[in-house]
Amino acid sequence: MFKKKTEKKEMAFGKIPAYCRYELFMERYRSGAEFIEKYSIRIKGKNRKVLDVGCGEGYMKYFFDESPDLEWHGVEQWDERRELCKTLGYRVYNLDINTESLPFESGTFDIVIASHVIEHLSDMTFALREMDRILKPGGLILIAVPTKLPPFPFLINLYFKFKNFRIGETQNAFSVWSIQSRMKEILGASKYVTIDIRGFRVFSARKRMNLENSRLFYKVSTWFGRVCPAITPEINLIMRKVRDE
Repeated sequence: MFKKKTEKKEMAFGKIPAYCRYELFMERYRSGAEFIEKYSIRIKGKNRKVLDVGCGEGYMKYFFDESPDLEWHGVEQWDERRELCKTLGYRVYNLDINTESLPFESGTFDIVIASHVIEHLSDMTFALREMDRILKPGGLILIAVPTKLPPFPFLINLYFKFKNFRIGETQNAFSVWSIQSRMKEILGASKYVTIDIRGFRVFSARKRMNLENSRLFYKVSTWFGRVCPAITPEINLIMRKVRDE
């Protein structure tokens, strides 16, 4: 019925080659960057440092063009992606965050980003506590994950207990509520305050339909994501580290 698109002929938000102009797949990066830029104004000092864990193709950095003072560091295991991020201005490190400590002193970074990373980790607790360690008090952390309505995350995680995983496969499932409770459990309930949580899309068919070329469709989708993130298939959770324990 709808012919599948094979070429990215648009520029999503004028930034990144994509299938549609307001591609909701890219909204996770645009929205995260916009919100962090707004709230990181409170972070004092110049040359603020960002750690992008699982930096991939560096999409997040494309949307931080209003913050030229940011110093970008990334963690990425895939060779091609690592080399690409270097061309974008990242200092990139190759390590397994399931088992290897981040090569930075405690309290090094003002902003930590882990976009669609922790669902792939076999030791989410170790990795998140490392991110907490290197984040300054008052700093921001953005965690983006795919989400489902209960009871599906529970059932999926039960299935995962009996599955043998390959590198890169999804190993953890979340709902909007369970990701928040897991973060409090791992990082400390009194140590972080949630300042934003939102989804982006209820329906998307970027490769087969042109709905995401419509600004109206984009506005309606992101509005639903803000007011009812539980019904969207992915969310951004942004928290501020308020103190050391």
